[in-house]
Amino acid sequence: MNLRSMNVNALKRPAVLITVAVVVVLAVIWWFVWMSPEGTKLNTVNSQNSQLQTQLTTLNIELQQAQKQAAKVQQYAGYLSMFAAAVPPIPEAPQLTTELADLANTTNVHLVSLSDDTTVVGTPLSTIPLSMDIEGPRQNCIAFLQGIYNPTLITRLITISAFNPAPVSAGSGGVDVLKPSSAAYTVTISGTAYFDPEIDPLAANATSSTTTTTAAG
Repeated sequence: MNLRSMNVNALKRPAVLITVAVVVVLAVIWWFVWMSPEGTKLNTVNSQNSQLQTQLTTLNIELQQAQKQAAKVQQYAGYLSMFAAAVPPIPEAPQLTTELADLANTTNVHLVSLSDDTTVVGTPLSTIPLSMDIEGPRQNCIAFLQGIYNPTLITRLITISAFNPAPVSAGSGGVDVLKPSSAAYTVTISGTAYFDPEIDPLAANATSSTTTTTAAG
C-alpha cells in the first residue's frame, strides 16, 4: 500500500468527513449570520456618513452666509436706528417741539411760536405740517435753519418749504453798519415733519396737538 492510497482512505473516514462538513456549515453560518449583516451595516454607515458630510458642507455654506448677513445687519444697525427716529410710527409732536425749542436755545434765537396742530395720513409717508416764527440776528436764524438738517440736533426728518426773513425795526438808533449781522430779523418758517403709521397700524388714528412755545432769546 502506497502513501497516496493511505491518504485517500484517511479522507474517507467518517470522522474526517464530519469535520469537513462541520467546518463548511460553520463557514456558511458565519457568512450569513455575521459577515453579510455586518457588511450591510457597514454599507449603511458609509451611506449615512456620506449624507452627513453633504449636510455638513451645506450647513457650513449657510453659516457663512448667515455670518455675512449678520455683519451687514450690524453695519447698518446705526442707520436703521437713525431712520426709525427720523420717521417714527406716530406723530410724536411733543418730542418734536422739544427738539425745536432746544435748537432755538442752542442757536440763540427766540422761538416766537410753533404750530403742529394737524396730521395728514398719506402714502408713502404721513406728514405733520409745521409753521414757526423765530426772531434773532441773521446769522443765528441761518444757524437755526441749518440745525434743522443736522441729525445730531434734530433727529426727526423735516423738510423746509419756506424761509421768509423780515428785518425788525431798529428804532431811532438805526442799524449798526459796522455789525450788519447783529441786525434782528423775524423769520417765518414753513415745513413738514414725517411719520409712518404703516409701522404701527394703531398710529393711523393718532392726532397731534397744537403747540405754542417760546425759547429764551
